[in-house]
Amino acid sequence: MKLYLIGIKSYQLGLGIDCTAFSDPRLERTLQGIKRYHNEPARRTKTPLTGPHLLSLLNHLRIHDYNDTVTRAAFTLPVAGFLQVGEFTYRALDLQMGPAFPNWFLTKSSI
Repeated sequence: MKLYLIGIKSYQLGLGIDCTAFSDPRLERTLQGIKRYHNEPARRTKTPLTGPHLLSLLNHLRIHDYNDTVTRAAFTLPVAGFLQVGEFTYRALDLQMGPAFPNWFLTKSSI
């Protein structure tokens, strides 16, 4: 119902008609009452995207062309943006990990 009201408001704005009625608190209370009366279905609980979830998702993504690579980057870049500096930098001592090094630190191939 809110989407319909937004559509009507947008249409009125396009015509230059006053839209102050849409900011009336009585309208919001009326919408809440309608939701309560019609028993709006319960929403699914949303869980955060954790590391294991992201890895599972990335394992299902193909990497055959440019669009696939961009999609993969879109999933991984926000996660990398929230990393602390110590999570993507390393010391010379860490290089002694050998082949396990890329599993624990970001490398050029991670991008």
